[in-house]
Amino acid sequence: MNDQLMQQHVADLYTRYAETLCDLEIAKWPEYFTDDCLYRIVSRPNHDRGQRIGPMFAENKGALKDRVAAIQGTMVYSARSLTHIVSGARVVGGDEAALRTRSMLAVYQTLVDGTTQLQLVGRTFDVVDTRGPELKFRERVVVFDTELLAGALVYPV
Repeated sequence: MNDQLMQQHVADLYTRYAETLCDLEIAKWPEYFTDDCLYRIVSRPNHDRGQRIGPMFAENKGALKDRVAAIQGTMVYSARSLTHIVSGARVVGGDEAALRTRSMLAVYQTLVDGTTQLQLVGRTFDVVDTRGPELKFRERVVVFDTELLAGALVYPV
């Protein structure tokens, strides 16, 4: 596949991923990942210091499914809607089995009372598996710019 076509496939992956989260179709979220994936959300200061501590972490697809189960059935949180704005999704390296990709993003949440707030702004550093019929994230690291998030981080990014 040529570079321009691969770039279009990567952009489509990021768009579909954001749409799934914006539509609150949380049960579909783990299907964007390989079984042996890594998913992490971390603040920029921790990322810059090489620390992996952050508000969300999963070492495989099973852990992502556990997060979905928690959101759907056990967590108590205010109802909200989300808007993910993704830009600059691009391939920065890789080989035939995996691509290293990056993007920038902003996530807004609107609480049930109608108040919209910017929840986070940041970048992603991802590894996209290219071996199957669909591109999937093998690794997704979301680095948000601040030490603290505005409100609770219920849904994945």
